Amino acid sequence: MRLKAFREIPTKQWIGAALKTADMKYEPIRQWLLSELTESYFYPLSWIKERLQIINFDQANGIPKGFFGFTLLTAKGDPFLWVSIEPTKSAQAEGRLREVLCTVPFARLGLSTDGTVEGTRILRQRGNSEESDFVPDLETFTLSVGQNLLGPFRAPGETANSGRELEPISKSLEDVFFEAHSHIRDIDGVHADESLDELCKVLYAKLFDEEMAAPGATYWLQRSLAGTVEEFAATIRRMYQDANEYDVRVFSLKVPGYDRSRGVFNSPIRLSSPALVKVVETIESYWLTRSSIDVKGRAFQRVLGPAMRAGMGQYFTPLEVIQLIVHVVEPTVAELVIDPFSGSGHFLTQSLDSVRTRSKKADEKRVDEFAFNKLHGFEKSDRMVRVAMTDMRLHGDGHSNIRCTDALLDFQNYPDVRPESFDVVMTNPPFGSLLGPEAISRLGRFTLVRAKKNIPLEVLGLERCIQFLRPGGRLGIVLPDGLLANRNADYVRVWLADHVKVRAIVSLPIETFSPFGANIKTSILFARKWKSGELRAADYNVHLTRVDNVGYDAAGRQQAGSELPTIAEDVKEFVRREGW
Repeated sequence: MRLKAFREIPTKQWIGAALKTADMKYEPIRQWLLSELTESYFYPLSWIKERLQIINFDQANGIPKGFFGFTLLTAKGDPFLWVSIEPTKSAQAEGRLREVLCTVPFARLGLSTDGTVEGTRILRQRGNSEESDFVPDLETFTLSVGQNLLGPFRAPGETANSGRELEPISKSLEDVFFEAHSHIRDIDGVHADESLDELCKVLYAKLFDEEMAAPGATYWLQRSLAGTVEEFAATIRRMYQDANEYDVRVFSLKVPGYDRSRGVFNSPIRLSSPALVKVVETIESYWLTRSSIDVKGRAFQRVLGPAMRAGMGQYFTPLEVIQLIVHVVEPTVAELVIDPFSGSGHFLTQSLDSVRTRSKKADEKRVDEFAFNKLHGFEKSDRMVRVAMTDMRLHGDGHSNIRCTDALLDFQNYPDVRPESFDVVMTNPPFGSLLGPEAISRLGRFTLVRAKKNIPLEVLGLERCIQFLRPGGRLGIVLPDGLLANRNADYVRVWLADHVKVRAIVSLPIETFSPFGANIKTSILFARKWKSGELRAADYNVHLTRVDNVGYDAAGRQQAGSELPTIAEDVKEFVRREGW
């Protein structure tokens, strides 16, 4: 430890609002530590005077009773280092430090002391838990902003200013998100899916920093502006909280119950300070909001695919299958689209990409309206909603319409969604679970559940999709083959024929979902909801086809000769010729 033994500091050299009337055992220790910060840890005296907050037994804003010491503040005014002092009682000082680290946000590092080097402890809180670990020493202060002759990164301004512009991610830099994701795994040792979740939180804060910067202003999220890792980490955590509060405040004015149904970024960042800072250092120089949507999308996919295989396969639909469905259904810029079981949100992002590709430059305003107002989703997992929202934002937004809730509840639970309101439903509903009476009782009203004690989850998922569709609306859905062929599912097929006109069924090989942990035979059903009063022919043509090669094998290895593009064109040509 760099800390030198206690020594009396002359009163004329004391820093801050020194204690005058209370027990003078305390103030000399505080002044010794402040002096040590300048001499042994290289904090500039002027910096300390500007960022120091003295605490004299205060009990406010989460500070425990009897706490004496000080805290150092970030440029945004948040604590990043706590110091707890209790002469001759190191255990009490440590206890109060642990308490303040658990109750006051953003700071994860603190020092407790009884006035001796031997009785001094340095604690770093673990992630976002209440547990702390001892660390050997404080980090020395290093402010590097002046070392770069080009200055800090700034937002573009109307006039020239000293500073650097961020760099859009280029094709040669598509590994940047994967690199950041790897740092999380290496430093904090968390699984790939949890690392992805934390990366999404950091990207959320980074996008907010870019979007909110005034012309010519310095961006907050750059390491060179902070003297220590802990100071920068506290700044990142504050930016993340500000981003969430802004999102909720703005969208709550437009969407009833937004905080309850979409406020998934209220989950705190759980990364350690070193991991958090390393992630931001990796991405801080890149201009996410001005980068090509295609490049950002590919960069995010580099992270998303492995994470899905590692632990979130149940939420994953292969991109090749999604692209086939979107290509056939072909949503237009004027249509409302929903995925009631959106998982990572890929049906929505692919729909946005499809509309952008087919729209003329003059239609940019309508495409923006489509992105922000016409793409909707439901997903129960808050972690997956964060992934989907992040992907949507990187694709040009629409994130505010992904609801973190169960799509099978009564419609009264969805204040901004009504039955039969959507032109297009594309989805891969969960299947494989058998719902009993208790589970069924908490859900909405379903015709197919009548007189059934138990019902497969995918049956209710199918009915809910058709409930969402307006008359004449189009459906593209992945279903287990048993629903389309087994005798015990006859009642489902009879009901289905009464509600939709089946246009095509594409049989997929069993290896379609094998790389993601699901060994089940599936098919894609394309259909149109019958219109009210529509004359329904007893017989009509249905396009039936089988896929043998999806472009990869059961282990996920690439395989030449994928039939999906050709079959997508065949089905599309059929509906173009025969009509929906």
